[in-house]
Amino acid sequence: MIYVIGHLNPDSDAICTAMMTARWLTLRGQEAVAFRTGEANRETQFIFAQAGLPIPERLSVPLTDRDVWLVDFTEPAQGPDSLAQSNVVGIIDHHRLGGLITRLPPEVWVKPVGSSATLLWQLMTDAIRKQLSPAEATLLLGAVLSDTVTLRSPTTTPDDRLAVESLSQLAGLSLERFSRDLLYAKTSVEGMSASQRGRDERQPASSEGHENLYCPRAAGLRGAA
Repeated sequence: MIYVIGHLNPDSDAICTAMMTARWLTLRGQEAVAFRTGEANRETQFIFAQAGLPIPERLSVPLTDRDVWLVDFTEPAQGPDSLAQSNVVGIIDHHRLGGLITRLPPEVWVKPVGSSATLLWQLMTDAIRKQLSPAEATLLLGAVLSDTVTLRSPTTTPDDRLAVESLSQLAGLSLERFSRDLLYAKTSVEGMSASQRGRDERQPASSEGHENLYCPRAAGLRGAA
């Protein structure tokens, strides 16, 4: 089985896209399960509630000698302590490459787009896309909108916009309303304790560097339309 994980202090892209990467791998005939490596923030909880899907369980076992697929990171320090003893078989990411050392050549997809969810959507064939439910499309849509700040971030690319257009149609959601509710969930402190607010403020910002592009099948990578 492949353990699909995002980085520590996970954001929506790390959790939502990890879950959908596990789904993608399963549809490709590979046994895979997604796990989160930390608590889901309020925005991520909102996305899963909107989708009506359960949030992945928190990783509770060491990754030593287990097959692992990384989502939204390649920096070893951003993963569990046992990551160095695991067998990394795949990566989907949109940041610069970290100092990861693997046992064997993994399947690696890294591209300068606004979110890992956008890249995953591009990797999906038409046959796989047709098997996604509106709820699953909602997870990908939420992840893209989160990382691109509803397409307003300077890291937003045309690929992200095309992915959002397709995913919002598949999810059957009003893009304007969903974006507004997502921003509210991200920024609202209503009902949060002082310690919760402090924890959110202390969370490190994810690196948005896009200096590197590595795609073993880049020539065949489809667009997001």
